[in-house]
Amino acid sequence: MVDYDDGIKKGISSQTPPTEIARKMFFCYPTHFFIDNLEMQYEILNDISCFFDVPISSVHIIGSAKFGKSYYKKRLFSLKQSDLDVAIIDKDLFISYMELVSNLTDNYTKRQIFPRNRSDLSVADSYISYISKGMFRPDMMPYSDERTKWNKYFGNLSNKYRNYFKNINCGIYLSESFFELKQAKLIEHYNDSITILEGLK
Repeated sequence: MVDYDDGIKKGISSQTPPTEIARKMFFCYPTHFFIDNLEMQYEILNDISCFFDVPISSVHIIGSAKFGKSYYKKRLFSLKQSDLDVAIIDKDLFISYMELVSNLTDNYTKRQIFPRNRSDLSVADSYISYISKGMFRPDMMPYSDERTKWNKYFGNLSNKYRNYFKNINCGIYLSESFFELKQAKLIEHYNDSITILEGLK
């Protein structure tokens, strides 16, 4: 069994930058859920790779399926109850969706076509904030044919693997550097999370 906690602890103890620890864990360590399900891992990653026309090496598993636990939500991965979270790291795909949204919203002036949050406010500002951090959030994509196509694809993919995951979700990153910056947050919160997670075993 892979000891993910040990890999993170070694990085922290040697004062390795969180981004570098994230690089090691996400790009070099295997995915917890798929260690005994390698064929399924290939099927899912290849399906996403083909749909978006990106290299399969650009598609990565994150979240609790990666480590067997969520350091953000402080809970263990649970079959059928946990999501499978996926990240695509591809500059061209990121830019294509960013340009799409810019055109749909006339450079973000048509805020009424963005979804609204629980406070009934447009998520336009949040969307722009994520874009500035090199991350495209499809759940914040304006209402459009492209949003419908995205949701239909991942809805069908989720249904195909319903016996394993609650849903399959995906985001797009501009580069590995932006991806590492985002995932480094879990390293920064690791010590707060691990005590709670240890108690759940």
